[in-house]
Amino acid sequence: MDKKLSTYKDKKVSAMQFREQGKKIQCIRSTYDSAVKRSHQKVVGAFDRYTDKLPSVGLEVLTNEERLELGVWFDARHLVKIERINQYRVMSAALLLAQLGESIKAMGEAMTDSEVNATWSALNDVGKALRKAGHPKPMRDRLASVVSGQADLLVCAEEPAPAVLLPTST
Repeated sequence: MDKKLSTYKDKKVSAMQFREQGKKIQCIRSTYDSAVKRSHQKVVGAFDRYTDKLPSVGLEVLTNEERLELGVWFDARHLVKIERINQYRVMSAALLLAQLGESIKAMGEAMTDSEVNATWSALNDVGKALRKAGHPKPMRDRLASVVSGQADLLVCAEEPAPAVLLPTST
């Protein structure tokens, strides 16, 4: 694997490595020592794994190149996290909405007007997002309503007698 090397105090420094270890993310600098013909790795910084923005404390020893590399890695990691959250929300949306419906039925009229308005607004937003994503609203099956006590005329109708055609003479 060909990595871009830069010099750092008379030693060749390769690209930074980042390792998630427990609750921390470690920034590891690899340096190649030509005297012993080996690469040495040293942890030069660490920060909390669950942070949402790049910390400024604890990373003072990083070079400008290493900070840029850390920023690119952190942004890519953040985009993956957002994508996973969105996938989870989409997968659990139907279940969550079904549970919401059950909760509303159980509460009856205990919802305030602001809660009702916010719920309707959110449902409208979900509908708009589905339509924009190319998922049209499915058509509901319309069932013929029969009023109790009223007979269905088509069920009671008798089959018409088959028409008999007389043979024609030629």
